[in-house]
Amino acid sequence: MGVAAAGADQRIAVYGALDYACGRLVWQTASHKDGTGFAAFLEQIAQTWPQEDLVLVLDNVSYQRSAAMRPWWTAQKGRLLPFWLPAYTPNLNLLERVWCFLKQKLACHRCWADRDRLYQATTTLLQRTTAYFHSPSRPSVRLTHNFCQTA
Repeated sequence: MGVAAAGADQRIAVYGALDYACGRLVWQTASHKDGTGFAAFLEQIAQTWPQEDLVLVLDNVSYQRSAAMRPWWTAQKGRLLPFWLPAYTPNLNLLERVWCFLKQKLACHRCWADRDRLYQATTTLLQRTTAYFHSPSRPSVRLTHNFCQTA
């Protein structure tokens, strides 16, 4: 996800992963998206779940399959297994619903002229977000605290 602020090139790149079982959102920000930043994020995922074999649902962004990433995927020896979604199918990626929710909250009645404030609001919102897609009642993306009062 990229969150934009008003002005020239005021963006914050956000890599994210969602544990579908518990709704936990793991994320990392970067100045821009590329294979190096993505590999660093995958290292964070590997450290977050050090003992588990993981299936990562990925949406085929070019930097995820870049030549620079191939050695990283090979080094995982199947511990982090990519599940590639078909191209141009954001509706199949549940994390896209979380990004939509976050962008709506961040853009709601705000114009971000200050990148630092955008970064702070983004990290606050990400820290307070959980997502459940298999609850008995209905799927939901929720804030654990009221974001509008803290932003």
